Amino acid sequence: RLDVILIALPYETGEIEIAPLFEDDYQLATAPGHRLISDRPIGGPDLDDETLLLLERGHCLQRHALSAFPESHATQDDTFAATSLPTLVAMVEEGLGITLLPQLAIDAGVTRNTDIELTPLFGTKPRQVVLAWRKSSARSEDFRLLADLLRVERARLDPA
Repeated sequence: RLDVILIALPYETGEIEIAPLFEDDYQLATAPGHRLISDRPIGGPDLDDETLLLLERGHCLQRHALSAFPESHATQDDTFAATSLPTLVAMVEEGLGITLLPQLAIDAGVTRNTDIELTPLFGTKPRQVVLAWRKSSARSEDFRLLADLLRVERARLDPA
């Protein structure tokens, strides 16, 4: 029913046209004083045997976070599950656990005015943000142009 969508992969999309836009990596979010806070980026082995607070089961970001470090033995905390990123951030801020936050959400301000620590990560498998549409769409060329504009704007906003 949708003409065009902005979506983060991996996600089962079926047979559609996809225009890659950018990768969306993660940062570790912890309460102040947590043992994993570091000035240097940390990797999957640092998260081995950690329990992560995540969004509720079935949410694509929950699956993305668990696949960010395929070789890690981090697991999901089944005691709690958030229904939104602001709720997840509030749970971390209260010291209920740690989580991985996508850079796109951080850039959009999900951690603004909170008392949480963000630690860069290395060796993650980032999400791929894409624009997608039906292969049979008469507006395919318009969507390719839109994808080009989105790539340029993201590059302009990227602090790196």
